[in-house]
Amino acid sequence: MDKVTRLKYMDSVEQLIENSNYSDSLKIKNYFKIANRYFGVLEYEKYKEITNKVLEISKSNKDSLNIARAEYYLGDYYFSTSKNDSAYYYYLEAEKKYENLNDKPNLASTKLHKAYILSYEKDFIGSEIETVKVLNVATEIKDQELIYECYVNLGSSLVGLGNYEKALEYHQKSLSQIKEIENDNYKPLLQAQAINNIGFVYLNLGKFKEAGEIFTEGLKINNLKEIQPVLYISLLDNFAYSRFKINKNEGLKEFKEALELGDEIDDIYSKINIRVHLVEYYLSKNDTTIALQYNEEANRLAKESNYNKELLQTLDFYTELKPKEGLKYAKEYIKISDSLQQQERLTRNKLARIEFETDEIIVEKEAISNRFRIILISSLLIISFGILFYIILYQRSKHRELLFSQEQQMANEEIYKLMLDKQDELEEAKKKEQLRISQDLHDNILNKLASIRFNLFALTQKPDETVIKRSIEYIDKIQSVESEIRTVAHELNFESFLNKGNYKSILEQLLQNQKETYDTICESTISSDEAIESLSALVKMNIYRIIQETLNNINKHAKATLISITLSIDEGFLYLSIKDNGVGFKVSKLKSGIGLKNMESRAVSINGRLKISSEINNGTKVSLKVKL
Repeated sequence: MDKVTRLKYMDSVEQLIENSNYSDSLKIKNYFKIANRYFGVLEYEKYKEITNKVLEISKSNKDSLNIARAEYYLGDYYFSTSKNDSAYYYYLEAEKKYENLNDKPNLASTKLHKAYILSYEKDFIGSEIETVKVLNVATEIKDQELIYECYVNLGSSLVGLGNYEKALEYHQKSLSQIKEIENDNYKPLLQAQAINNIGFVYLNLGKFKEAGEIFTEGLKINNLKEIQPVLYISLLDNFAYSRFKINKNEGLKEFKEALELGDEIDDIYSKINIRVHLVEYYLSKNDTTIALQYNEEANRLAKESNYNKELLQTLDFYTELKPKEGLKYAKEYIKISDSLQQQERLTRNKLARIEFETDEIIVEKEAISNRFRIILISSLLIISFGILFYIILYQRSKHRELLFSQEQQMANEEIYKLMLDKQDELEEAKKKEQLRISQDLHDNILNKLASIRFNLFALTQKPDETVIKRSIEYIDKIQSVESEIRTVAHELNFESFLNKGNYKSILEQLLQNQKETYDTICESTISSDEAIESLSALVKMNIYRIIQETLNNINKHAKATLISITLSIDEGFLYLSIKDNGVGFKVSKLKSGIGLKNMESRAVSINGRLKISSEINNGTKVSLKVKL
């Protein structure tokens, strides 16, 4: 049945519905059926006319479901006639109603059509975001065809963003998704579409061999040429282009076949795109005459049909085909390109305003109807939050008290243990020193005294002049023994001082324990005894604790093989530096634990400033500067 006959039949059916005594619900059902028939034969104005009739009946009956469906149909009408701002408005209106009705299948389909418009207007990020929302709903309701369409649009949006690798991933997902679709009648078309999309991405990636292979698979689909000639022509054209890109001498036969089919069915896009490819082909052969002929045809068709992207391509080719007029075509190219970008920005802004204004109206309506309820709920929430806030503060206070008590107990236990350890070390040192002094007294001084006593005893037996002279020498030796006894006394006094605390030796013992306990090499440079020992007890204690805590952190976290410690005093300042060659960390992500807080607190208590610097895989450095 030809188109004219079909239109006469559809017009008569419309009149029958109009004049019938059917109920409104039955009329609406039949109107939607006939509207779909008009849409199928591209009679968009009749499609719009019938849809408006449905909308009028539905509004009079306050039938939200059919109002939403009619608005969705109007969105289709405006989208098909390239009036995207109006299409977006009607899709948005339908979306709000489907959302209120909790009609997830129709809601998802409407959102996806909004995403199509955003992609068409080159808002690829917005389209991607909207499509992801649809994909979540489609997955939830297990709508396999809708999942397929989401994958396709995500791939197309990512191509627009230049993310070809991710686009390829989604188009391959769409191809795999086809086997989940139950309707076998649509599978060949969906498969051809997915294959064509995958091949197009390969062309953009410059993978012409892979593109040619995938286009070949698409051309093998049974009866595709008869079922969907436009898609078949696109596959054939793209296949020819991939062959041409591999070998400049191939692809012409397929280009000509695709061009002939495109002209035959009068598909405008195919006619333009194939001619653009033929221009590139003949330019590679330096045959500017034929290339110019095809470019002029493509340029004319693109202007007539408002295919602006392809129009820009023809202008770009003119700069090569007519180099003397290149400046003119370059200016025209820039003018059209700027105009298109401006128009795209205006359209995107308009779509955003439509969305905003629609949401604003809805918000105002809801605000008026719910104002009292909001006030009541807000009052209850404020009271509840007040009580909850008080409970939280009280619990936190108790928790802090408990933590402080536990930390204080642990600190007291540690101090007591340290005091016991130091007391044991002190007693052991005393015993060793007592033994040494005893040995000195016994082996040296007592022996000398015994020798002197023996020789002086001879004076009582034989007091001649020779003996007297010799005895005078032993008197001098008594003075030497006196000096030795004085030395021992001084040493005893010095040990007594040491027992009060030799700070440098305490630090060295700490570092020695580190070396004996861990495999990490530990190097240290500590100022002279005099400078260190002059420090106050408070400074000594806090410096010791900071070194101890830092070593503990290095042993637990750093995985270091070398630690370098420097402690010096210069011009009224004490400088402490502890460096390691461990794994390091990001200082911005440093957590203020108890250990770090204690170190900072100790630094402040002695009028010091603590600084921690670190980089990943470059170790850590802890620096302390104290004003003495």
